[in-house]
Amino acid sequence: MSQKVKAPDQKGGSGFMWTIIAVLVIAAVVIGIVVTRGGSKEDIAANMPQEDVNFTITAKDNVVELASKNVDKDAPVADIYEDFSCPYCSQLVEADHQDVKQAVSDGKLKVRFNFLNFLDDGRRGPSTRGAAVAYAIAETGNVKAFWNFHNYTMLEQETVARTWDYEDLAQAASAYDLDASLIEKIKNGELEDKGVEVGEANAKVLKKKVGQVSSPIVLVDGQKLDIKTGKDGMLQSWVPDVVKN
Repeated sequence: MSQKVKAPDQKGGSGFMWTIIAVLVIAAVVIGIVVTRGGSKEDIAANMPQEDVNFTITAKDNVVELASKNVDKDAPVADIYEDFSCPYCSQLVEADHQDVKQAVSDGKLKVRFNFLNFLDDGRRGPSTRGAAVAYAIAETGNVKAFWNFHNYTMLEQETVARTWDYEDLAQAASAYDLDASLIEKIKNGELEDKGVEVGEANAKVLKKKVGQVSSPIVLVDGQKLDIKTGKDGMLQSWVPDVVKN
């Protein structure tokens, strides 16, 4: 014989009441998550940094170069190989980005970013998305947009790599003076093939130069640099070892 759900005032109705409460609580939690997630999407552009920089940017042959207009003729050239999903790359950006900014602004250093996507492990994930969008921004020549987007997505990697999709990345890019058509392409994932191309091309070059693909790796004038760690085990800025005052 089939069982009927008892009304709350019937014997055993307390179980029914707790079921209703549980359903309402779960619903509230789900709604809360959706609202919070939606709010975070709306706030992304407003939370993006707006740090000014005093150097130029070029994007060519899958490499993004930062240099001062008055760069020293004998300034060392640093090639940074990094992956937007690599926690050690995030750690290095935390340690070196202000030193990089100062040295490049002073014309004492050229920096070339070589984005990788090997941590996607053959899939098209956050490493590819980061490379695609960062390279596309660099191609516009808007160095402020690139500098801030790159640093934020690296420094906030735990959130960006794990939870952001192309819509989120597009909102982040919209915080800067970029063409609306580019923002739309980012949002629609139209740049992903370029992200794959950038990552795979740089991986081939890196493997040829050092025999393996890993990150972060810094080459100064073609020679691999030993990135130091502090007493806390965290990566330290390599710039003071390369740029002498």
